Amino acid sequence: MSASSPFTSRDGNARVTLDRLVTAASLPPVTSTYELDEQGFDNRLLVGRLADGRHVLLRQNSEPGPAPVARARFLARHDVGAPQLYAADNAGALLVEFVPGETLAAMAKREALGDPIWRMVGSAYRRIHAVRFPAPLRGNFGPQRLELIPEDPVALLHGKVDLGEAAVRAYRPAMLPLLDRFRERIDARAEELRDEAPCLSHADANFHNLVVGADRVTLIDWDYPSVRYPLEELEALETHAYLNGVPELPDSFFAGYGREVSRPLLRIHRIASCLEGFPSREWSDMADDNRNPEQLRAMLKDWAQKQREWIYRLEDHLGQT
Repeated sequence: MSASSPFTSRDGNARVTLDRLVTAASLPPVTSTYELDEQGFDNRLLVGRLADGRHVLLRQNSEPGPAPVARARFLARHDVGAPQLYAADNAGALLVEFVPGETLAAMAKREALGDPIWRMVGSAYRRIHAVRFPAPLRGNFGPQRLELIPEDPVALLHGKVDLGEAAVRAYRPAMLPLLDRFRERIDARAEELRDEAPCLSHADANFHNLVVGADRVTLIDWDYPSVRYPLEELEALETHAYLNGVPELPDSFFAGYGREVSRPLLRIHRIASCLEGFPSREWSDMADDNRNPEQLRAMLKDWAQKQREWIYRLEDHLGQT
């Protein structure tokens, strides 16, 4: 891997930053550029064509932060399929390998997610989750260090329920008895839940972060990798499948994933996560913010509504645990 040492960006011109990082990475000069139509939530994305025909991507984050060179080296060493980092600075600019293809979000929108695509998605996650850690260690992988602490998965699930209880009491009090039933289901499955081994996780299952190529799916935007229990990541992926019109992860995903996954345990994790997010207004607030693009605002408003509708069917979901 040829990630350079960090550089500090002092200008707001993306093309200037792109040229500087390309030079820092000892790559051929940029001959042309274009902005991606599908911008990130908090990134400006500029594609550069190099003199040798290759393409690179400049990701300019709105917030400065340490260059994630050490983290990128770990990801490359473990061959998880992350795009190569060529150079970075401490102002939030990353120069990475450009991954051509169509996002899973775009394919879901045109209802093109068949079994072959889902098998490739499963294979992509199998590659990442193959990097295992001793139980019960869990934690976040920052730009420069990995910090792990022991966390019991059963206690984590109960904590998520506790975080959602006040909002349920305020806005959906009829659901309160179901929370106690759910806690009982968590305890009944405690031994199985603790059998899971923590693994590396991408930790941002937004369908815009999965790019479908000719023969593989690549997870991009490795801003928030972490060590989690596999079912934590799989429930987040299933939630985003639901938000994009797919009710649950299909069998073809698990065929690509390469191991059996308990659907009841997956449903327990998804319920707990949805309860944890029930009090949050993050998506609603972003949808109400006129500074955000109209397409993004409409998407987030739809997501927030779908999540509420899903958790309102809690009794049905408990029957699947």
